[in-house]
Amino acid sequence: MTGSDSGQIGWQKDEQGLTPDNAAAKFKFLWKIKLGQPSKGERSFSEPLLAGRLINGQGFKDIAYWSSGDTLYAVDSELGALIWKKQFPTSSAPSGCGVSSLGVLMEPPVVINFNARRRRPPGTPPPPEPPAAKSNERRLGVAPGGGYFGLKGIYVLTADGMLHEQVMTTGADFAPPVKFLPSANGSAYGVNFAGKAIFTATGRDCSGVSNGLWSIDLAAGSYPVTNLATGKIKPLALTGPVLTPDGTSIVVTSAGNADASAGVDPGSVLAVSKDMKVKDWYTPQGGMASYESVSPVIFGYKEKVLVVAPGKDGSVALLNAASLGGADHHTPLFETPPITKPGEKHTWDGFATWQEKDGTTWVLASISTGLSLSDSAVKTNGSATHGAIVAFKLDDADGALSLKPVWVSGDMVNPAPPRVINGLVVALAGGNPSTHAVLHVLNAVTGAELYSSKNEIPTYTELSGVAVGDSHALFTDRDNILYSFGIPLEH
Repeated sequence: MTGSDSGQIGWQKDEQGLTPDNAAAKFKFLWKIKLGQPSKGERSFSEPLLAGRLINGQGFKDIAYWSSGDTLYAVDSELGALIWKKQFPTSSAPSGCGVSSLGVLMEPPVVINFNARRRRPPGTPPPPEPPAAKSNERRLGVAPGGGYFGLKGIYVLTADGMLHEQVMTTGADFAPPVKFLPSANGSAYGVNFAGKAIFTATGRDCSGVSNGLWSIDLAAGSYPVTNLATGKIKPLALTGPVLTPDGTSIVVTSAGNADASAGVDPGSVLAVSKDMKVKDWYTPQGGMASYESVSPVIFGYKEKVLVVAPGKDGSVALLNAASLGGADHHTPLFETPPITKPGEKHTWDGFATWQEKDGTTWVLASISTGLSLSDSAVKTNGSATHGAIVAFKLDDADGALSLKPVWVSGDMVNPAPPRVINGLVVALAGGNPSTHAVLHVLNAVTGAELYSSKNEIPTYTELSGVAVGDSHALFTDRDNILYSFGIPLEH
């Protein structure tokens, strides 16, 4: 999923090949492939998804998935060759209401503990396997049968508001699509997954689809859809709602006047229950900075579920998911001093988190405006007049949690939310019409740059996230060119 899991931690935990010791020497540009024509409408967030060790007619394949405004593509992540594509025809959208990339996610794989299986007495036959569902009996979101290793699908929310499920190795329809949003061209943001429900957000007030959050229950046969309409206040959730382990959506809301009918406060961090009811919120004293989009991060620490999100104008807040702002809804667990100048406009900010082997917990923030840090103890890696990645350590002083800034990257124009892989930070500076994108690999503990793509990418990316895994980093530019950087497979 976007950001590795439903909390969008941005940490790919299982990487083995790419390390701080070999990144500078071996990491390089691998391949690129153009995937259709770019959309002429307003850009929407996109991030490739990676699936390893799938089996198709050519053997084992690691596949990268990416979508344009009407097509899902599957690309061999080692060779950069197109494996299949699936088009979803749509009618033209009203101005400002189209999407340049469809919402895509894969259901997390089932984790099996073979050691926990009961041993059958000798001579006892195994229980019968459930029969595989026939193609005309398949239902979206329901495993096709055939035991533990039934094929999982890839889900696509198309511009007509329908939710599809495709066979991952071929792109074929797994089951008939179901209705998710009430009308076409609702301009949905990213999608997320918790339990057996899929979540999305809308914030452009397009085609009669109100601003708000949406969920669809795949476990119920009727596929019920639940919605929280946020009125004039928009969820700033281009990557989709971020989800706690119990399925609570956490989103940041836009500035504006409070909408009493919706029960949603502006400039706040909002917690929404699975049944789409506002359950809690945090509103910074003094007001939040001006954000066009910002994605919190959710992670577990000891017995707590923690949220990192924007705080008072220019600061970062650490929140307890069980009580975001305390009894008065204004009190975080901790709030950093301002790291940007008050009044600055943030186009797209994000967060990530990772943990060292000794348990040291780090939080990373991608900041899309110039930094203003007064702490001389923070290690800087050059100027950061346009934006940067800022790294914090989570400090635990007898249960009093705080975030201590440790290092700041060099200057980055419109950095995407950072991704962490085996002690490395992969940071994509997306650029703008005047500046091309640059991919950076940094030491996650010091911030030192180990690799830069320099002038390898000729244009900017515009709301593209970067996916990491299997010693690769993948992203797309504004011309729908999918890039792969990393360590090549040894043949």
